[in-house]
Amino acid sequence: MLTLMRAPAPAKADEYTSLPFIHDVLPENIADFNLGADGGLIIKELRRGNPYSKEVALTFDDGPHPAYTAQILSILRYYRVPATFFLVGVQAERYPKWVQMIHQEGHEIGCHTYDHFRLVNLPLDEQVYQIEEFTSLIERLTGTRPNLLRPPGGQYDHFTISLMNKNRMALGLWTINTNDTAPQTSAGELYQRVLDEVGPGSIILMHDGADASLAALPRLIETLKRRGYSFVTMSQMMAHANSEVMNGSNGQGASANGDSGQWKIISY
Repeated sequence: MLTLMRAPAPAKADEYTSLPFIHDVLPENIADFNLGADGGLIIKELRRGNPYSKEVALTFDDGPHPAYTAQILSILRYYRVPATFFLVGVQAERYPKWVQMIHQEGHEIGCHTYDHFRLVNLPLDEQVYQIEEFTSLIERLTGTRPNLLRPPGGQYDHFTISLMNKNRMALGLWTINTNDTAPQTSAGELYQRVLDEVGPGSIILMHDGADASLAALPRLIETLKRRGYSFVTMSQMMAHANSEVMNGSNGQGASANGDSGQWKIISY
C-alpha cells in the first residue's frame, strides 16, 4: 500500500468540479493551435517547451487506470496543478467515468492510440482506426475532440503524418522519460532523475499505473514549485512556445502528400 504525502483521499467522480483556470488554454480555445502564419494548416511537434520560460508539463500515459487515476487526480487537485493524460482507447472504453473525471477536472486528454499499438508497424487503414476511433470515443465521452497525439514509443511514419494533417493534431512527445515502468525504478530514483534533468520547458513522461510515479509525485511537485517552476498542459506549453518554426528535414518530417509547408516542427 502506497502512502501519499499530503494528498487527500480520492474523491468520487460526482464530487469533482471543473477547474476553469485550465480550460482556457485547451486546444479548442487556442485560435492558431495548428495554423501557420499564412493561415495554412501545419503539424506541430513538441519535444520541449520554451527554454526561456520556467514551466514544466506533467504527462501521464496509458490510462485511465482504476487503481491509480483517482489518486493522481487527487494529488493534482490538492496542488492545483494541470496535467496532460495520453489515454489508451481500450482503457477509456473500459473506464469511461475516469475519462470524464479527468476532463471534468480540467486536465488535457491526448491520444495514445486505441490499442497501444506501435503505429509504424501498421498499414494506413489500421492507423486510421487507432487514431480516429480513439478521438471519436473521447469526443463522445467528453464533448471535446483530442488535438494531441503521442504515438506509443514516439514512433510514427508518413501515414501517421497524413492522419495528423487530416485530424488537425499536433505531436506531443517528451523531454524527460522517467522510466517509471521499469521494475528497478524506485520513487526516489525517479525523483532524482527528474531533478537532475529538468529545465525550462521540460515535458515529463510518466505512466498512469506506475507505483514509482504515484509515490514520487507529491514530493516532485513540491520541489519543482520551490525551485520556481510553474505547471502547464501540453497545449499551454505549445501556446507559450517561441516563434522559431522550422521545416522538418529528418526523413520522418516529410509531408505525407509532398506539399510544401504541411510539416513544420517547433524546435529549440
